[in-house]
Amino acid sequence: MAAERLATVGSKHAVRGVTREMGLELAPLGIRVLGVAPSYVPTEGSMIAAAAAAELCGDVPPTDPMRLSPIGRAGVPDDTARVVLFCASDLSTLMTGSTLLADGGVTA
Repeated sequence: MAAERLATVGSKHAVRGVTREMGLELAPLGIRVLGVAPSYVPTEGSMIAAAAAAELCGDVPPTDPMRLSPIGRAGVPDDTARVVLFCASDLSTLMTGSTLLADGGVTA
């Protein structure tokens, strides 16, 4: 399990690093690069994946995302969409190379 965790953490940091570097390299061309890092959002697909993971791990129940979130609720797809909309709007024109957390404070 530790190797899986290392791979997950490594890949997440790699994406953040690539986002930062692309933001710096493309800024002179007027191209902004922003990343969005959402937390677990219970959708049909993520629920299927959680059930499959529980089956592989010996029917260990998935962690309740509402219990983990400091704001007291799980995210919904619209929460992530609103952050993406902000990134695509003129409200974020001074930003590039950043990754915005849309996680209800889980990683704060």
